[in-house]
Amino acid sequence: MRCFPLLFLVLACGPSDSGGQGAADAMSVYDGAQPADAAPPAADATLPPATQFAELWYSVADTLVYIKLSESDGTVVGFTGAAMPGKALGHNSLTMLDDGSLLGARLSQADDLTYFYHIENPPRDGSDVVSTELGAMPKGIMLEALYTDCDGRLYGMDTGVNDTSAQGNRLLRFAGNVLSGDLQYVVVSDLSSAVVADIDDMAPGISDNEITDNPGFAIDTGAVYDFAYDTGTGVQKGSGGSFGIHALGGSLFDDELARLYVFSEAGELFEMSTSDFSLSAVLGTGPSVSEGQPGWSGLAGPLTDCDSGFEVD
Repeated sequence: MRCFPLLFLVLACGPSDSGGQGAADAMSVYDGAQPADAAPPAADATLPPATQFAELWYSVADTLVYIKLSESDGTVVGFTGAAMPGKALGHNSLTMLDDGSLLGARLSQADDLTYFYHIENPPRDGSDVVSTELGAMPKGIMLEALYTDCDGRLYGMDTGVNDTSAQGNRLLRFAGNVLSGDLQYVVVSDLSSAVVADIDDMAPGISDNEITDNPGFAIDTGAVYDFAYDTGTGVQKGSGGSFGIHALGGSLFDDELARLYVFSEAGELFEMSTSDFSLSAVLGTGPSVSEGQPGWSGLAGPLTDCDSGFEVD
């Protein structure tokens, strides 16, 4: 990952300010995006699984961005920005949980700590974000990516001694209830000698048009790898985007084709072919942000049905 002279707004400890003005007043709906007709239900064991939509999410500075995709062909309908004020500066990781909520982490440039937050009901209409702060990653561990596997287990990519090399890189699996602030973890794999020098974001894989969680896709400053997260082995398949990548299952689209998306530091979204790993034209560009590059974030979206490739004792 490259570092920039301008920094990004990151999660600060303490209560969230969901009603902040200024940033909220600047939010609007971009490129004709319209909210979906129905939002997923809130997390509740008595409710059925959350409705899944053809969509992607990311967050930079003081903004959470919803990308609505066309169910017919996977192109961008529009970007909708929502105010998420009161955060500090840093890189954003994001994953969608199986209840449709979003779990995020900001790697603070002020103190090199990774702060977690949870958005139970991500807004698709540009309304202010309500988030719950969950605390900081223990032992000063810096995370650059969050990941949810096919069975709902949560993972974090430990960036090690810095955010430009593989030294100290590890894949961690959270062992406690993260949404209650329990950030205990176990080490899944040592990635200090992995083929990918610095994993900026993790994504599901696509095999024979089916979604897989391991192997998946990994991105390192635009280099895209087909990657086994338990062994650190893989092969570079193509280049595109910068720090964000996500795959969406075919069940979300009318043509039933799974799709792979990459996201650039300029806030541009592309579809990447999984046959020859070529890039589409720019599908759309997200809103400008108050500080720094508009695309310094991982991508998140729903994870459709799949069988996990992770072996858990």
